[in-house]
Amino acid sequence: MTVIIIIAAVLLIGYMIYKKISHGGSCCGEHEKAAEKTQPADRDITHYPYRYIAGIEGMVCSRCVRNVENALNSEDGIYARAELGAKTVTIYSKHALERRETAMLLDSAGYTLTDLKEEKK
Repeated sequence: MTVIIIIAAVLLIGYMIYKKISHGGSCCGEHEKAAEKTQPADRDITHYPYRYIAGIEGMVCSRCVRNVENALNSEDGIYARAELGAKTVTIYSKHALERRETAMLLDSAGYTLTDLKEEKK
């Protein structure tokens, strides 16, 4: 009886490994269709008087970059560009942003705001 349980456990673990390898093991599902890129209505950064640099936790791949940008660009008066290597996003805004508001936008997309600094022009 013990031998049957061990064999079943080994087969189950083998199947789970096979499934992860063959169906994508990235954080965002490498075999899934990428989300459409959301562009802000106004892409002229000179129209945005506020500029912030935000640290992001959980952004680990190019799909994450798009998800972060989409979460912010979908808001009226915000234009965002994320940088994977630095794990940051530059946020151009037509109004002053509060940390709580920015954190909620990112949290809704599955990411965590770690830092938010306003950059003076």
